[in-house]
Order: sequence, then structure tokens, then C-alpha cells
Amino acid sequence: MLFNIEADRGDQIVGYVVPDDYSASPTLRITQSGIEIAELPCREARPSLVAAGRHATGLCGFTVDNSIVPDLALNQSLEIRESQSGIMIYRRRNGSEVTHRRVFRLETHLFPLWRLDEKVEHKFQFFHKGVERHGRETALQVFLLDNVTSLYVSGRLTFSSYSNYIHDKFKTIILMHDPYLELAERLLTLKHVSRFGDELLGARDMISYQRAIEFAQQIEPDGSGLRRAFDAMPRDVIGVLANPLTRQLASDALDEPPPKNGVAKALAALASFTVVGLRENQDRFLEEVEALLDIEPATLPTIPHFAAVGELARELRRLPEVELLIEQDLEIYHTAKEAIEEAF
Repeated sequence: MLFNIEADRGDQIVGYVVPDDYSASPTLRITQSGIEIAELPCREARPSLVAAGRHATGLCGFTVDNSIVPDLALNQSLEIRESQSGIMIYRRRNGSEVTHRRVFRLETHLFPLWRLDEKVEHKFQFFHKGVERHGRETALQVFLLDNVTSLYVSGRLTFSSYSNYIHDKFKTIILMHDPYLELAERLLTLKHVSRFGDELLGARDMISYQRAIEFAQQIEPDGSGLRRAFDAMPRDVIGVLANPLTRQLASDALDEPPPKNGVAKALAALASFTVVGLRENQDRFLEEVEALLDIEPATLPTIPHFAAVGELARELRRLPEVELLIEQDLEIYHTAKEAIEEAF
């Protein structure tokens, strides 16, 4: 999906939304203070979209004016979303209350830290958490939004695929998890994914993680059962679970193995981040993020520790097969940890 706001003239908002369906014309949902006030089909022609081969008819443009939202110029809580996907197209915020900076948090957890994102949403005009759920084209569009000075994005993306659009334009944040604990959390998340529904992983991830979800059903935190499971781990499951941090920082796609220089490339990427934190020392990380976003100390929520994750991680540490599975992530994590501790 492509979208952009061409102008906000106070009493008129003009833009376009190009849906994934080549021939469909999208519909927008307009809300005020969270209450829906209008539904607007996009019926204005944008011939340039047809010429570029992006849409069959070009009927993707829209104009919001006083006939749709009375006293539009005075409305500072208006929000526009695409109806089918729910993605935010535009919203207004009082300029004196928002942070005028662009921030990207690279999500390294399979069980996402959305509570952290949601706590800072009010500080930004544009806000997109879990942007990977909408697909690569939409995620890229978010980074390319024109004339946007207040933007917060989080997502479990491959950093190298977006770094050219992030470099020098965004303040970047990453929180790393001990690889054994992250693997344990991933396995338990996949084991119980049916409790969370599609919203947690999204439809695309539910497909790509299907074999790993099946594998996780047999995981129990006991030594003998774990050893048997990892001894017989299918190759396609290994491809999903192996070195996820290295792949995010060094590969071009999450389903691709890390390149031969993956560790070096990942460490170079980490060096470009504004805030690099460790979950085991989250207090320091939260303080740095609060300072970066200029918000009151102790505003951000603590990140919970799950006893079952720690219990499973202790068993995973005893298996040589697991060390091989995440050996590159372990090298990156310990190198980064040493650098962070030296810096402080």
C-alpha cells in the first residue's frame, strides 16, 4: 500500500491511498477523539498512478473538507485510517505537545514490546507500531512520508533493507535480549500463539512460522524431551529459529540466512544506533529512551520477566545444539554487552 498527504490547508486535507488490490478504490475511516465521524471512499483521480503502473484507474485520491468534517480547521484530534488494513494515513496533533523528531525502534523480540511503543504514542503526530505486519511496500512508504517531522515507527524488520532511508533522518533504538532467553521466549510464544490470535504475529508471520509453531508444540522445559526435540529439529525450522538477531541486522530478508560477514555487518549496524540497550539492564535503557524523547523519568513501563521463559532458557543453555543454533547471535550480544559496560 502506498499513501501520502499532499496538503493540509487547515480547512482541507488532500492525499491519496493506493491499496494492494490493483483495481480497488480504498475507503477511509475518519475519527475524532477515537469516535468514528465519517467514512470516505477515495474517488478522486490521480492519473500519475495509472501512468506509473501503480493502479488500474487512479481513483485513489481524497479530499477532507468542512462538508465531511464540520469546523475542520479547528479539529486537532482528527485521525484518518484506511478501513481494511487499519493503517494510519494521517492524524493531527497539537504542535506544542508533540516531539518534532523521527524515531525508529527496531523490534528484536518475537513477542513485541508494544507497551513501550504505546506509552510514547501521544508524543508523535504519526505513529506506526509493528509496521512489518503491513508488508514491505507499506513499511517502506512509512519511512518515505513527505513533510513529516513527528514520526514514531517500530517493527521487526531487516535493518539493512531500510538503513538508507533511516540514516541521518531517524533516531534509532534497539533493545537486545540474551539469545538464550529470546529463543526460550520465541518457543513459548509459538507454542501458545493460538491464545493471542493473528494480531500478535500477523497473517504473514503465521504462514512463515507455521512449521516452527508445529515444532514448538512439543517443547517442554525438561532436559530429555528438549534434547530429543532439538536432535530431530527439521531443517526448515532451523532456518526460522537460527540467529534471528544476526539476520535482522545483516540479512536482506528475515527468511534469508546471515551473509558470511554477518557478525561484522551486524556489529557495524549496531554502531549506528542512537540507543542500544540490553534487556537484562533495562533500567539504563529506559532512562536513555526517556532522555532521547524528552519525557519524564519513570514514564516508560518496565519490561516483564516471565518465569517460564527463564526456566526454559536454563535448560536450553545445557544443549550444545542450541549453542550452534544461535552462535552468531551470542557473539554479537556478548560483544555489544562488553562495549556497553565499558562505555558506562
